[in-house]
Amino acid sequence: MTVPEEWKHGLESDTPPAPYATDGSDYRGALRYHYVVALKRFLKFFPVFVVLWVQLYVFQRDYLLPLGIVGMLGAVWTLILYVGRVSSTRKCAKAFRTYPLAFRTPVEKIGMESTHTLYLRFGDQQGTPFTLRAKDALGRGRWPVGITDGVWFAGDEPFGGAMIVPGGGELLFLQPRDWTAREEDRAGAGPERIEKAKRAGTHRPARR
Repeated sequence: MTVPEEWKHGLESDTPPAPYATDGSDYRGALRYHYVVALKRFLKFFPVFVVLWVQLYVFQRDYLLPLGIVGMLGAVWTLILYVGRVSSTRKCAKAFRTYPLAFRTPVEKIGMESTHTLYLRFGDQQGTPFTLRAKDALGRGRWPVGITDGVWFAGDEPFGGAMIVPGGGELLFLQPRDWTAREEDRAGAGPERIEKAKRAGTHRPARR
């Protein structure tokens, strides 16, 4: 579902300033922070759900069945969220380790979907700009504050990449919005760029 046009610029995150450098000099600090936050969120809820689940088998009382079901579903969902956050952060890590970070400005907001997907363009592109699909590594579904002023990007637009937003330090993984439409651009990119994309894991479309 697409967020209404009149909402897309107003939905901004209230993320506090990042506890690491967001000027493109410390992507490792950003990765460490995101891994730690993902683990903390997992440990905050997963043990509670596991206890609710296990107590059903320990006490074997029928009236505990609803709590057991809640515990089972909650544990599975929490695990899925954790795996997704770690996987998204790893995708960003591969891009940062393959490409140098370059400051790109301005960033144009194109739209937003309720699936926590942002669509944007880099305004300094030559010719027809690529519309990129961006996913926050921690699953936040709002525009990072100040994103239109510029970001630190590591990647190659026809394939995708990752970026760090100055200030809040959000990590986002990006790929072309219409992967098939950019096939010609990728095919003509040359062996060096294609090999880099393979190392970065952006040579094929990622799961949404």
